Amino acid sequence: MPTDKPKMFESLGDFTVPEVSDSTDRSAQYRAEDRGGHAIHFLKRLDRASGAQAELALQLYNDPEVLRFVFRSLTIPEEFDRVAVSLHEADLGPYIVASRKGRFVTCLGEGMKIGGLYLLNHSRLLTYIEKNEEYRRRSKLAESLVGEKHQLKKLFARIASKGEDVTREEMLAISAMQPALKLAFFDKLLEFMINVIDSTKVLLRRKRFTKKDRPLLKRHDGEYRAIGHLALLASMSGPSGIEGPFADRAGMFVRSFAVPLYTGDMAMLLRLVWFIGKMGKTMLPELKRIFIEPKFHEEWVLAFMGLVVMGLRHGKTRGKVIEILKGLADTLKNYNRDVRNFLVKLDLEHTMNVVATSLMEPDKSYGWSVDSVRKLCFEEHRDSDFELPAPYAWEKQADVPEDLAFAFVVNGRHNFSEYPKLLDFCLAITPWLARCDAEDFYLPHDYYRHVYVPWKPEDTIVLIEQERGKRGEIKPVKVERTPNRNDPCPCGSGKKYKRCCLLK
Repeated sequence: MPTDKPKMFESLGDFTVPEVSDSTDRSAQYRAEDRGGHAIHFLKRLDRASGAQAELALQLYNDPEVLRFVFRSLTIPEEFDRVAVSLHEADLGPYIVASRKGRFVTCLGEGMKIGGLYLLNHSRLLTYIEKNEEYRRRSKLAESLVGEKHQLKKLFARIASKGEDVTREEMLAISAMQPALKLAFFDKLLEFMINVIDSTKVLLRRKRFTKKDRPLLKRHDGEYRAIGHLALLASMSGPSGIEGPFADRAGMFVRSFAVPLYTGDMAMLLRLVWFIGKMGKTMLPELKRIFIEPKFHEEWVLAFMGLVVMGLRHGKTRGKVIEILKGLADTLKNYNRDVRNFLVKLDLEHTMNVVATSLMEPDKSYGWSVDSVRKLCFEEHRDSDFELPAPYAWEKQADVPEDLAFAFVVNGRHNFSEYPKLLDFCLAITPWLARCDAEDFYLPHDYYRHVYVPWKPEDTIVLIEQERGKRGEIKPVKVERTPNRNDPCPCGSGKKYKRCCLLK
């Protein structure tokens, strides 16, 4: 990455985000189309609202794209053709009535019944209005970075080619397209996971790597890192709009996510856990199944952390999550050798205390994690060879910006399989994972350009060798059959089983 500006979208003059026109132009066009009795009827009915409620109604009427954005973001059941939008926090009226396409119909006064209309309560309305403002802000940022037109293939090619070198500004630009490209992000996420599985098989056949393998190693690294980027992009708005199809494939997603974790990459783990937390209770049944019967320790770690973050992000699931985690003592004896070998390296009592603190006292845990990431970031910079300019030449730990400290630490090249006690640290920052936004995983460009290290083939070879070690280490767990009563006793006494160990 150069030192003057992000180059993720360099030379993409034909690359755009969905255009957001000026609100005044849109409203003028809309009013022109609606001249006549319908518009007059609606405006007359505004006398049923007063003060701040009438002001909000006029604001939405004059900028209809806001309401259209809100309705696109909601999951309105198909049986509802019209929506009652509450203009007052008590949700007792007045209401704007609009079609599901955002066309204004009428205004209902306080106390008037909405009948069989879909109700959008006032608090959700304000939340989505804020999201629309954020969307417009990001769209302008995206346009400044990528131009006016976009081609989907080029977008995904650039994401894959960047590898680890995506900055916060670039993530903000791409995320502006999320509402329009959500399903495309999901599809590409699955495609990249399949590609990584296939390229891993090819690379594992190599006993040693030569210069000829460099392009394959580079492509593998890019697509591997893109899994983390796309997991954030696909899930950043939650399950809205895809609950049905996603619910049918939730188990496949969770099981598939264990594959890129065979490398033990902590940065990937945290992104996939964030995905689980954002997608919510739809994933709870599959997480429970994996937690009780994991095939590999990577699956168990993903399910364990996913449960904790889900409990933190979705208060209604917290009780169920705690009940599942309480069953750990009973399920331990059923775990296979790989999972038990991982857990034996942990101080499980301490680990569960960390979990309890995160779930029951998230603010306390969050405060501890802030201090920890600041300390780690400060010490790493103090001992590094980088000469950083004044904004980043911190004199003491407290000078480290909180957002930069978290982004620095969660992108570290740490292996939780080799160092299982990293799991305690990951669990301690789960309150941050439950609160942060997708762009918070990335370092700002102005900082990143000072610490940028170009990709080397060795970076990918380390991941492949970790995978090779994994495949060589995991062997089928032999389950001994219980002998029949008249079989020879397995203890070697020479007696029948029924006359020997069966009696013990």
